[in-house]
Amino acid sequence: MANNNAGATGPKTPLRNSAVSPELKLKSTPHAVGSAVVSEHISTLGIEVDDVRLWIGRDVQNFRKSDADKMLQALLERCTDPSQSLPDSEKSTLRETSLKAVLPLCNETDVAQEIAKHLSDFCESERENASYASFVRAANCALLELNKLKVPGIPDFKPEDDTNILFHTNDPMPMYQNHQGERSKRKPDVVVVSHKCARDAFGGGRTSKKPTEPPNNNFRWVDVRSTVEFKRSRKRLPLPPSAYNKEYNMDYVVPKDLHMAYLKETNDSAEPAGSTSAAGPAQISYEASDELRQTSERLRGKAAEPTGSTPVASPAQIAYEASHELRRTSERLRGKREADQKRNSDHLHSNEPPTKRSRSNNEKKADEKVDEKEPKKLHPIVQNGLYAAEMFAAHIARLHVISSIVMNDIIYIWYFDRQDVIQCSGINFVQDLPRFMVLLLIMQRMEYKQWGLNQEFEPTPGVSDKTVIKDRKTNIDIDLKLDMKSDERTTHYGLRGRATTLFPVESQALSGLKQAPHFRNKSAGLVAKLYWPEESRESEPEILNQVYQIAQQETEVRGHVPEMVWFYKFEETSTANIRKALGFEDAECGSRVLYIIVFRKLIPITTLGGMEFFSAWWQVVICHRALWKNGVRHRDVSPSNLMVYKLGDLWIGVLNDYDLSSTQNHSPSGRERTGTVPFMALDLLTKQAIAGEVEHLYQHDAESLIWVLGWVCLRYEGGKLLSKDRPLDEWLRVDAIRCRKEKNDFLSSGLRDQNLRPSRSHHETWVIARKCLVAIWSHNGPDGSTKMVDDEAFQSLLKAYVPKDLREGVILPAE
Repeated sequence: MANNNAGATGPKTPLRNSAVSPELKLKSTPHAVGSAVVSEHISTLGIEVDDVRLWIGRDVQNFRKSDADKMLQALLERCTDPSQSLPDSEKSTLRETSLKAVLPLCNETDVAQEIAKHLSDFCESERENASYASFVRAANCALLELNKLKVPGIPDFKPEDDTNILFHTNDPMPMYQNHQGERSKRKPDVVVVSHKCARDAFGGGRTSKKPTEPPNNNFRWVDVRSTVEFKRSRKRLPLPPSAYNKEYNMDYVVPKDLHMAYLKETNDSAEPAGSTSAAGPAQISYEASDELRQTSERLRGKAAEPTGSTPVASPAQIAYEASHELRRTSERLRGKREADQKRNSDHLHSNEPPTKRSRSNNEKKADEKVDEKEPKKLHPIVQNGLYAAEMFAAHIARLHVISSIVMNDIIYIWYFDRQDVIQCSGINFVQDLPRFMVLLLIMQRMEYKQWGLNQEFEPTPGVSDKTVIKDRKTNIDIDLKLDMKSDERTTHYGLRGRATTLFPVESQALSGLKQAPHFRNKSAGLVAKLYWPEESRESEPEILNQVYQIAQQETEVRGHVPEMVWFYKFEETSTANIRKALGFEDAECGSRVLYIIVFRKLIPITTLGGMEFFSAWWQVVICHRALWKNGVRHRDVSPSNLMVYKLGDLWIGVLNDYDLSSTQNHSPSGRERTGTVPFMALDLLTKQAIAGEVEHLYQHDAESLIWVLGWVCLRYEGGKLLSKDRPLDEWLRVDAIRCRKEKNDFLSSGLRDQNLRPSRSHHETWVIARKCLVAIWSHNGPDGSTKMVDDEAFQSLLKAYVPKDLREGVILPAE
């Protein structure tokens, strides 16, 4: 899958039935896609949001490499005015057209001299934070000059629009956001916001403060279009050339191999697998930038001292030679380093539902004490990833995030979406001002949609009202109103993966639909699930339709599966689109697309206690067994995927969430490793399983059901997650291999610990759970587990320990 554009490539799920090399299979499963699984839900109370930085680090270190010029071209094409019919021949040359258009602005105006002065001040700054103001002044001066620029096909600037952007110093002002009751605190160096937001941050009205100064009030993440993170390793940088002429513009060579790399964070106690302590491309860029400075000064010295008939070196020649010297230096230094180690991509997600009200993203209690403690000296790539995660979390189903890192005088564009991370080769915004001006032109002319906001649900940032989607099959308008302030909403914090969010939703069209006879849940409430599944996988709606066919024949399934009321696939949101535009050969490998599914409302099984909980759990076990017999493999058993609803006096258990499931027709090998790490069978937490060498069997899902049973008994009291003295937290913080060790230790010695006690709500159930856990330990033994036929696994691991009054059948809903 390697190509000229793909560098440190992250793992992806291969297209079905495609040939995969053993090396790729190591990380080719839906489970192994970066932080997708650690941050699928950050609702486990007591785990600080900052803790996810290690997992974010695993995502960003596995970036895709792209040429900066290709990204500029792709973004310009996205900016094109739909009202102008631009021929394909002109659209394909937008970057070249834009470079020619901005070139006079770099040379022939008074503002050009002002920009040069600010860039010179930036180059001569000796401290990182002292350089923010110069960068902001240069960028905003350039934006001001770009106001009047007209480029064929690109929308004109709208002078009276309050949403027009500017760069604004933010550090050291913190920014806050709430995620399932947990509060994050970030301090991005510079942010891109609208003029209106900048005024609001200063208290409104006119103010003497400027964008070069931190705001009086905190910026809100919902208002931030982009962030710029700075890293300064050199006190002096090459000054701008005296002019940027046509020859320079055409001849300047952008170093395509100039990319940053995620290096080891020496301050972190736990280190993401795959990080290296050796100097990588980031360090190389420091040294190369210094080499560029020395080369530029040397060439500038030559230009200042003409001798005889020797021609004076022009600024174009200086820049041209310096760029080639930089390329040679970068390649030479890179050759001294070993290739980056591939990371262990086994991540996990927590599955605790929120047990207290989640405040709005920027709400703060008056008496709330803010923890001022922050991680020290995070690598700028990780900081940038954290900021991208905040921008994703601030919006409904945001499509992508674009941000930047300034390393000395090189700016790196980063593009985040739910498939993976793309880093563009660096642009020297001092020596290569025209390209930087094109980037600023793009940022100035991008609408909300181009910034990645999903205007289907959020027409303007932070504002969500009723939306109407025309169903393609029925041609009916489906009205949807998401409840953004509900205590029951589940938001997402992370970068890659399914990024599932859940919202209560109101819909007159859907509420009026007739319920099918094999559904028994009479709740009037509806819930909308927005998520990004992989396009190559069998979709959840397709699997659910097969489940419903089984339910009509099997009483053990009927009433115990979720009711899908309606679904919609947003075809135009495919993450393959940008990768095709960038020329990635494997653009569709691992691509994701946005879905919305509306379900009948259910209640988390963890809200129950005692035998009510156990009865619902056993109903799910029976339903799961029946589905497996009929060819539907759930393969992601976890507490958040077990739900209930009430029918009369009975609590009915429901096996929920089929977006990682498969059917026999679409997954004949069964070797895709899916699941949620703390609840996965021990056999699936081995290196062999990670490599796709272990078949996912029924006994593995049976074991997962037991882990869920024990987990709830030890961690929930009265339907709520324990707030302190909660066992097994460590399972949520480790990768697959370490989690296997933790679970083995728990079985071999933890179960005998006299201090290990269930909550009062689950004392009776724990007796059963403990017997099932002992059965797991007995079955695995010192040499690992042996393969069991499905019925043997069901009988020996599960049914043998269930009370007789429940063993013979499921508590079925009354007709």
